[in-house]
Parts: sequence; structure tokens; C-alpha cells
Amino acid sequence: MSEELHLISNVAIAVTVALIGGLIAHRLRQSVIVGYLLAGVAIGPGTPGFVGDRGEIAALAEVGVLFLMFALGIEFSLKELARVKGVAILGASAQVLLLIGAGIGLGALFGWPLGQAIFFGGIISISSTMVILKTLLDRGEVASNHGRVLLGMLIVQDLAVVILIVLLPQLAGDSGIALGQLALTVAKAVGFIAATLFLGARVVPRFMERVERLGSAELFLLTAVALALGTASLSAFLGLSPALGAFLGGLLLTETEFDHRVVAEVVTMRNLFATLFFVSVGMLIDPAFIVNNLSIVIGLALLIAFLKTLITLLAVLPFQVGGRTAVFTSLGMIQIGEFSYLLAREGAEVGAVSATLNNLILTSSVLTIVLTPPAFALAPKLDRLLARLPAVGTVFAARPLVWGEETELHDHVVVVGYGRVGRHLVDGLRRSGVPVAVIEQDLHLVQELISESVPAVYGDASHPSILAAGHPERACLVAVALPDSGATRAAVHNVRRANPDVPILARMPREDDEHDLSRAGATALVAPERAGATLMLEECERALDIPEIAADITWRSADPTRAR
Repeated sequence: MSEELHLISNVAIAVTVALIGGLIAHRLRQSVIVGYLLAGVAIGPGTPGFVGDRGEIAALAEVGVLFLMFALGIEFSLKELARVKGVAILGASAQVLLLIGAGIGLGALFGWPLGQAIFFGGIISISSTMVILKTLLDRGEVASNHGRVLLGMLIVQDLAVVILIVLLPQLAGDSGIALGQLALTVAKAVGFIAATLFLGARVVPRFMERVERLGSAELFLLTAVALALGTASLSAFLGLSPALGAFLGGLLLTETEFDHRVVAEVVTMRNLFATLFFVSVGMLIDPAFIVNNLSIVIGLALLIAFLKTLITLLAVLPFQVGGRTAVFTSLGMIQIGEFSYLLAREGAEVGAVSATLNNLILTSSVLTIVLTPPAFALAPKLDRLLARLPAVGTVFAARPLVWGEETELHDHVVVVGYGRVGRHLVDGLRRSGVPVAVIEQDLHLVQELISESVPAVYGDASHPSILAAGHPERACLVAVALPDSGATRAAVHNVRRANPDVPILARMPREDDEHDLSRAGATALVAPERAGATLMLEECERALDIPEIAADITWRSADPTRAR
């Protein structure tokens, strides 16, 4: 078989088996990631039948990691990063150091050599950008507060990988730390980031604008791909993480008029390559090893998940991000990341990580990946439980900070969320003379509202105490304009419990949220995509001079009695 046919057949079979695994997982109401991992096991060397070429599939999967980071860079605004810079930089750094310390402690407990203990701590300290971002996308929570914190911390972790790859082999060996090499690596990373952002901000947008004027969709796509792979290659050439370079390439396009189009162009490729990534990880799993060491594998996976949850919680709580965000962030970080495999391979090459521990880490890491979506689903319940505990409840309980004449409000509209949608909604209501109270968890936006004499509540409306500060029991309408599906459902549910009769207008972040939001108590739902379609149909009516064809597809009524 020729090399070309061998590659095509490998990819074709991998995608087909991944499709079957994903369909089965979806049917069983599990994350499709589980199906992709099992698909990798099915075509891996540890099971009978067809054995895929993992080298070829893994190479394509690496491209998926790059496209994922490139799209993440576009979607993750520098302004958003600035909002969470404290918890992202200091919190993530503290988390990595504490987990390395935990690894050393476990090594002393289990009698491991110091080098192996250090590597183990470094390996488990890195979480998976691929898994977390995929889970946030599936849940519609990329724009949520915990989504911003998670992605900010992941970026810092990716930067930390560059240092750990240089530092850990020296810490594990007897030669000591080459401070000169470490300083050179850090200097190259800082210089690369600074040069990329400085030059790219001036050159890339102008170049993209010229390509856009050509009117060629193919050239526009090739320009985006060249930017993603080019910055990744340059980063690798400097001895840095290719994923870091791809992220910076995407960051150059954020806040420009091209960001949404570029994301739309590369999203299909990103999803396909992301699927191959999980298949390639699944191919590393040896079912026989799991069967022979089942209790150890499960125990290590649970230990890793517990350690990462506890230490992440300790690392983010001092930054007062709120109980809900702290719990979501802690549980979201339980898995071992894709770059951990690089550290494990480096540890094996220098003789610091034994073959047995390497296999245990690999198989346990897959279990931590499988546990990630359920951990996100568990987060709201754990948050409520912690808030009720007498010893720690004061730390996790939401405490609203209220400004304005909120006690005089009656027959007002409570607007939950003051983002891009909520801002226009509040402005329109105020121009119409309707009294408004806003609930927002971005302190800067709350202060902006205060300066305009708008009653504002600082906090997360998914907590009943925060919502109560906006007095929904006296409101004539509650409008939930959040981009986060989970937070929207929680806010709608709390409003309905506080006031069984008030109309609730909710933004529907995703099409498949309709059923859940209706059951939670929403009386009307607004879908941005439907709103756009309605406006386009209205323009078609004017352009074609035909009778009204724009159906009422923007609003969808819902019966709140189903929630009671």
C-alpha cells in the first residue's frame, strides 16, 4: 500500500469509528469525547482487528491543537484577559507550584525517587485546553465568568509548560539547574510575545484587509491558516510551545472586524482535528494494562482529580471570584492536559519517570478526561452545598453589593447581564422611561452603571441572595441577557421561585436550550440567530416588494407552568 493510500485509509477509518463512538455516546447522553476516546481504543494496538497508525493520526491531531489554540486566541479578548489577569497569572502559577509540591509529598509517601516525584507533580499540574474548551463550548459557557477564568489560567499553564520542560529534567537530575538556559528560554518567550503583538497589531489587520478586498474566500482561508501555522512554526523554531504561537496568531485578530469570519472559516477544521486528537489519545490506552491494574488506575485518577480540585480551589479563592466561579474552575481543572504527555515523555527520556508510572499516568489521565463533563454538571450542586455549610459557608455564600435606590423600585424591569445584549436592552428601556435594575458580575460594568445613576447589583444572579437584591418580587418583567447557558437556566429558575407570576424574557444562547429554559420558567425566549433571520426576511420583503413573509421566529413563547 502506498504511503498516500495508507494515510487516507487511516484517517478514514479513524473518523468513521469516531463517528460511531460519538453517536453511541450521544445516545447514552454522555460527552462525545468519551466516544472518541473509545474509538481510539478500538483501533489501537491493545484490541483485536484493525490497528491504526497512531503516528499519522497523532500528527494530524497536533494540527488540531494548533487550530484550537488559534481560534481560542481570536475569541479570547485581551480585555477579557485583563479582567482575570490576577487569578489567571498568580492563581495559575500558585496552582502549578502547589501541585508540584503535592507530587513531592506523594513521592515521599510512596517511596519514589525525588526526580520522579517532581515530574509527577509537574505532569498533573497541567490541565487540558482541548477538553475544557470543548466542554465549555458544548455547555455554551465560554463567555461565562468561570469560562474566562479557566481559559485565562490555561493560557498561563501553557506558558508554564515552556519553563517546566527546561526546568524539570534539571531538577530531576544531579547536574543542577542551568539558570542561563532557563533565563534564555524565558527571555525568548517574552520577546516572542512582545514582538508578535507589537508587529502583528500593525501589519496583520492591514494585510487581512487587503486579502478581504480581493473577494476570494479561498485566499482568505489560506491567509488565516498561514497565520496560525506560521506563528506556531516560529514559536517551535525558538524552542517554545507551538500552541503558544498559534494562540498569539489568533490574538492578533481579536477585536478586529475579521475575527468572527476567521473563526467561522477554521471551526470545521478545528472540530475535525480535535476529534482526531481524542482518537490518538485513546490509541495509547492498553485495555490489558487497565484490567490488570484496575484498582490502581481508578485510585490514581480519583486522587489526581481530588488533588487538582482542592489545590485549584485554594489557589483561586483569595481572588474573590465568587463561590460559583471558584467551584466551576476547580472542578473544571481535574483532568491531565495534552501537554502533560510532553512532560511525561521528557521524564521517560531522562530516566526520571518509570515505564509503569508512565502507563498509570496515561490511563488515569483518560479517566480524568472522562470525568470532566460530569464534574461541570456537579459544580452548581456543590456550590450550593458549600454555601450552606456552617464552617465554610461564609466563604462561598454570595454577598451582594448593591448601589442605587433599589429599595424604592417597584414595577421595574430587572435586567440580568450587562454585556453586549444587556447594554442595548437597558439603554432602550431607559429611553422609554422604564425603571431598570441591573444585576451584573463585572464590577467595572457595575461602576459604570452607578456613574449613570442606574440601580445595580454586583454579583452572580444564579445565587438567590444576589437575585433578591434586585427585587424580582416587585418587578413587572425580568430579562435575562446572559451568554452562558448554565447561568441563564439558574437565573430563570431562581426568578420563577421568587415570583411565580412575573414574565421572564430570556436570551437563548443555544438552540437546544429552548426546552430547558422553558421548563425552568421562562415565558418568552429570544434567539440571536432567529432575530438575525427575521431582520433579513424583513429586508427581503422590502427589496422584493412582496407581502410579509417574516414569520415570528425571533420570539418563542414558553409555558412557565411546566416548571412548577
